[in-house]
Amino acid sequence: MALLRVSAHATTLDIPVFAGGYGISFYQETARAFETERPGVTIELYGDPRITDQVRVRLIDGDLPDATLPRDLLLPALVRADKVVDLTPYLDGPNWEGDARWRDTFQPGALEAWRVEHGTYGVPLTYACWSIFYNAGLFRAHGWREPRTWNEFFALCAEMKTAGVVPLSVTGVYGNYPDAFLRSAYYNLAGAEGWAALNRGDPGARTDPRYVRAAGVLQRLMQEDTLTGWEGMTHTAAQLAFLEGRAAMTVSGSWMLNEMKGRIPVGFEIGVMNFPVFVDGLADPTTIQAGADSFIVFATHDPARVQLTIDFLRFLTSRANARRFVREVDAPVAVKGVPLSEFSPGMRPTAAMIDRARDAFNMPQVALQPPATRQALVDARNDLMLGRITPQAFGERVERAAARDRARAADPDSVTMRHPWAGGVLLAALALVVGGFGWRAWMWRRRADAARVEESYFGALRPAVAATFVGPALALYATLTLAPAAVSFVWAFTRWDGLGERTWTGWFNFKWLLFESDLFWAALRNNVFLMVVPAAIVLPTALGFAFLLHRGVFGARFLRGVFLFPNFLGGIAATLLWLCAYEPHGGLVNAGLVALGHLVGSEWLQSFAGFPWLAQSNLYGALVPIYLWMACGFNMVLFLAAMEGIDQQLYEAAEMDGASVVRQFFTITLPLIWDIVAIAVVFLVIGGLNAFEMIWLLTSQDPDSSTHTLGTLMVTSMFKDMQIGRATAIAVMLFVLVIAGSALVLRGFRREASES
Repeated sequence: MALLRVSAHATTLDIPVFAGGYGISFYQETARAFETERPGVTIELYGDPRITDQVRVRLIDGDLPDATLPRDLLLPALVRADKVVDLTPYLDGPNWEGDARWRDTFQPGALEAWRVEHGTYGVPLTYACWSIFYNAGLFRAHGWREPRTWNEFFALCAEMKTAGVVPLSVTGVYGNYPDAFLRSAYYNLAGAEGWAALNRGDPGARTDPRYVRAAGVLQRLMQEDTLTGWEGMTHTAAQLAFLEGRAAMTVSGSWMLNEMKGRIPVGFEIGVMNFPVFVDGLADPTTIQAGADSFIVFATHDPARVQLTIDFLRFLTSRANARRFVREVDAPVAVKGVPLSEFSPGMRPTAAMIDRARDAFNMPQVALQPPATRQALVDARNDLMLGRITPQAFGERVERAAARDRARAADPDSVTMRHPWAGGVLLAALALVVGGFGWRAWMWRRRADAARVEESYFGALRPAVAATFVGPALALYATLTLAPAAVSFVWAFTRWDGLGERTWTGWFNFKWLLFESDLFWAALRNNVFLMVVPAAIVLPTALGFAFLLHRGVFGARFLRGVFLFPNFLGGIAATLLWLCAYEPHGGLVNAGLVALGHLVGSEWLQSFAGFPWLAQSNLYGALVPIYLWMACGFNMVLFLAAMEGIDQQLYEAAEMDGASVVRQFFTITLPLIWDIVAIAVVFLVIGGLNAFEMIWLLTSQDPDSSTHTLGTLMVTSMFKDMQIGRATAIAVMLFVLVIAGSALVLRGFRREASES
């Protein structure tokens, strides 16, 4: 029974949690049990895979929950704003059973994941352990043994390749997985002190020879020992390739067995080994690379409420609940004392490795890295794994980004003019287009007013009558759309992390985007690609199919449904389908191309076996079929509806004059539906500028600089960097670009229409 008690009278605690691989049912059951312990207490515990984004919005709004189990939050910013509770004094107190200090009941390193300076701000229950999984049956058949050092590991990989076995199956889409090799190698070389310096961003930490040496390990493994197509493989695809026997080993966290439940072949024996070490390494060889999802407690003005929340966390991490979690979820826990017999046979090797560990280090939270450093790490790591840069250049690139972050912290108002001409030209072009469009609209209104007939058939609506019809809808639209838009325009001129005070910065955010940010210009180029290339393919294809259906091709009704079907799925569902179809090994696209190659005897088509469509360098080419599949049906129906309104007598007259079908299309059909074509182009332009969800999902929600769009850059700035002013400035730029792009398209198509 707990030693610390707080009387609670009809208290409701609000605790949103991340609903990941372990689900939330265990947490909800524990909440009900705690309510039994504390009559009068209700715990509203609920979860969602995107709960962290929802919590971020609540932070900005000032509506704080009592606690949360997030994925990535900017903890240092929360600490500086006094939004979270330092749990150090509570951890120094008794555990739920009252027989030990609470902090002493946790596994080594479990409390380090959410530590800031001298405070501890997170309490974990789960305890993921990164490791190398291997095919134990294959190892036994070949007489291979678990390597202890990196030299032994490389020798084992060479022996595997000699035997015709691919050593590793690793994802290239989710960078944290291959990065486990880099993290482990560096910690072994540098120890706890070097690891702390790296995560603090100390000057020179990334160019430290030990870090460069560890980067060389990652590059060698990805270049020489990994299954082909890794650049475009998701983590689940890499794990499936391992389970299907395409590779002897894979890297993952201890959640892999839970994640792959139901997909592990019968009789497949999975072995687990720790990462190798260097002979001259500083860290203990038993050290494990751990990760813990931790609950954080938000500070409120009610100390009793905070104490009650912490009591729930003490109850959650009691030995009894830890054992129950292991039995129900079959995953390691951060609480000591759970016997190996509680784990399933498949999880026991991991649990035993955790028990043997004399030390542990935590994977740093992604959100703890400053913006430039985090983005440079994503970009440079990809280039390192592809062999485009050396390990030394990798360290130097990230070090330069860290220096920029330090300089930005020292002088937040400085702007380096890296793109003076491009920024100036874009500003002038936008001013010219938007200003010209506004002038033409004003002149058109004046001419319309002059030509208006005083009495129309229906008569002019009196103001009171017009307000009755339009007023409610206008008020709703103004409240839900116009007012937030106006607020965002104001925020674009401020610097704000969503937690502290807003400060007025004037045009700084826009100047930084236009004249300094390489990322903004890279994202804009990608948006231009998505505006032009898909439209150039979708429009002719949709027009052609619409014309065929209009002319009465066989099976027209069936084809209408087939072409329109992708629009019923929605963008996210369709993207996930293509994510599976583009898998290098086993995906529908490569399998179909290879099968066709065998059928027609084409070596070129057969070469697509293992092709990484989702690799950063191939991603935008892979988007074109997706856009064609998703947008062709909608535009086809739009054009077909317009064609149905054309007088058939025009076609009959053209046939009597001997005009071919093609000539009829260009002389009758296309001119008469030209306005609809213009509208379709506007839709495609707006869609290209607003592109977000497809890129976000296909890049594992962490695009590199070459794949960002303005939409993903805005969301990254808003929710990962918590730079609200910069994010709203990007939103304003998007708004202006949409207006300008739409105006240009409408103007261009109107001119073409008049010429025809």
